[in-house]
Amino acid sequence: MMKQEKTKAEWRKMSEEVISRLSEWREKNTKATFREIEDEVDKRLSVLRAQMIADTAMQSASAGWTGVEASATCPKCGTKLQKKGKKKRRLQTQEGQTIELEREYVICPNCGQGLFPPG
Repeated sequence: MMKQEKTKAEWRKMSEEVISRLSEWREKNTKATFREIEDEVDKRLSVLRAQMIADTAMQSASAGWTGVEASATCPKCGTKLQKKGKKKRRLQTQEGQTIELEREYVICPNCGQGLFPPG
């Protein structure tokens, strides 16, 4: 629960920064068109959105293999999977922001199939 409160506080801080910087941008761009305003809002919100997606994904119950690894088997050959430590995975949001997730990585000792936890 403590981590969730810290995350919410970080989101609030980022939101305030987005609002502040957008206001500053608007003061400097008084003749911006509707499309330019929309693009600027989307650009600034996409950073906050990406952080919220990453944080939410990492808080997911499926972010790790804890409690599942005893029964987790390879989808290809059915062999019991083995933990191989944490690895980083880079993903792109629909708006083009890069998110880096660090999750437990598992591998099949039989066929070599590697997997990140779902979610």
